[in-house]
Amino acid sequence: MSYGSQHIPTEIRQKRAERLVEIRWDTGEQFSYSMEYLRVQCPCAKCAGHTPQEAQLIDGKQDVTITAITPTGHYAVKLAFNDGHDSGLYSWETLFELGANQEEIWDSYLEALKSAGKRRKSNVIPIVPAS
Repeated sequence: MSYGSQHIPTEIRQKRAERLVEIRWDTGEQFSYSMEYLRVQCPCAKCAGHTPQEAQLIDGKQDVTITAITPTGHYAVKLAFNDGHDSGLYSWETLFELGANQEEIWDSYLEALKSAGKRRKSNVIPIVPAS
């Protein structure tokens, strides 16, 4: 049962080394999503807002990884990221739209970053413990 979704994934596979999530759909289509892309397109209220005007421009996530993919009912997955963010509930419809329109969404995101003077790479320098 898809609970209103027109598209249902038949396989979700995380490729940690490549920082990708691959989803095969019941339509036969398959999309590869970078973990960065999924993080910056998080649909939670804190990131996406309740209106388009409230949406946050998430930057500095080029090196983010997914630490957990948790099924939620028969309609979504919850993604947890290594930056501590774990409130995004990605419905099948959201994931399918993010895959089908990835090029346009990504290009718009990159343009928004450029316009805001923000970067994909974090400016935070990791602290390395002394030996």
